[in-house]
Amino acid sequence: MTLNDIYLVSQVLAVIALIPSVLYLAVQVRQNTLQARANAAYQFLEATGNINAIPLGNKQTARVIRRGLEDMSALDPDEKLQFIWFCGQHFTTHSTVYELYRNKTLPESQWHPIKKDIITFLATNGGRTIWNDFAAKGLSPDFVAYVENLLESGEASYSMDELLGTKEKT
Repeated sequence: MTLNDIYLVSQVLAVIALIPSVLYLAVQVRQNTLQARANAAYQFLEATGNINAIPLGNKQTARVIRRGLEDMSALDPDEKLQFIWFCGQHFTTHSTVYELYRNKTLPESQWHPIKKDIITFLATNGGRTIWNDFAAKGLSPDFVAYVENLLESGEASYSMDELLGTKEKT
């Protein structure tokens, strides 16, 4: 066996020895991706749970939010502040969750209800006012563009009147 033959055999053995390492690395990357998606799902649940807890925890706060969504001008200055802060948290949370969705760590099945919430929120007078006056100017340009395109798409929202029982379902 010549020196060249030994060299070629050693190269083949090196490649064969490398295969398990590459397979191990592929398994690790897949597990990390699954973990990142699980973390994103948890962040989604935590974020939406936190924002939903605000009106759930206090009837007076829920009343302010409902009235603000209907007509912000009907609120007194303290209520307006509550409503603006709530809306700011609402839009910031959804902007953050949008980043998870855009980075493919949040699946479409979890993004869909958020998308519908955004459309529904912006179908109200108060929600649209906060969007136009504050959120569209302060949030990520990518998220703002996404929401503007979503609004232009004509996709239907939930009916707040139907959800609140103030209008009969048709």
